Amino acid sequence: MSYALFVAGSIIEYFSYFIFMFALFRFRFRDRMFYLVFVSFIMSQVSYFTRLNPEIGELSSYIQLTLLIIAMWVLFRVPLYYSIVMNGAGFVFGFAVQGLVILFLWQTGTPLGTIQDNALASAATQALSALLVIGFSRLIFIKNWGFDYVPTSHRAYVRISGVNALLLVIIVIAAVAACLTAFLFKNEFKDYIILSNAIFIISVPLFLYYSFRKDHEDAS
Repeated sequence: MSYALFVAGSIIEYFSYFIFMFALFRFRFRDRMFYLVFVSFIMSQVSYFTRLNPEIGELSSYIQLTLLIIAMWVLFRVPLYYSIVMNGAGFVFGFAVQGLVILFLWQTGTPLGTIQDNALASAATQALSALLVIGFSRLIFIKNWGFDYVPTSHRAYVRISGVNALLLVIIVIAAVAACLTAFLFKNEFKDYIILSNAIFIISVPLFLYYSFRKDHEDAS
């Protein structure tokens, strides 16, 4: 595993996730660029070194998602519940885009083994996925497609019931299913790509539906 290529690809990938989350939930991020790059770099280190350790390598995705939730809560002052929702959305969408990119490359003649085992190909796939995520984030901003239900106050009261509970259940099930799929099919890359895309094709519309409901309820 090439350290430089892996870290470069991971930084771009994590940065794109933050841009997507901030665009989707209408957060200002121009004055927070330093934090975005800093956290992206730290997460790239966590990702690299956890994957090198066979004892915790299988838990890498869970560790990263937990740290991202804490970072959003502490650094960006987002209430913990909404940090989980925002990071869940970023995790689901980012994984979906990367899965679709890999599926596209595979269908157009790129062997899955090359994408999985070649450091340069893996970094290029991460970069392409990140650019697509950033491009879609820009579209969200231009079209004003984001959601307003995430409060800006760190001390906002959150009642986890109704739509709030449903959003949390969708996020948790999708994240756990994705991580379990990665673990169970780590040696069957083809099956992993197909199953992970199926998970996100189901979970993304559900998340969007209940997010629109949440925005409508808050506006009422």
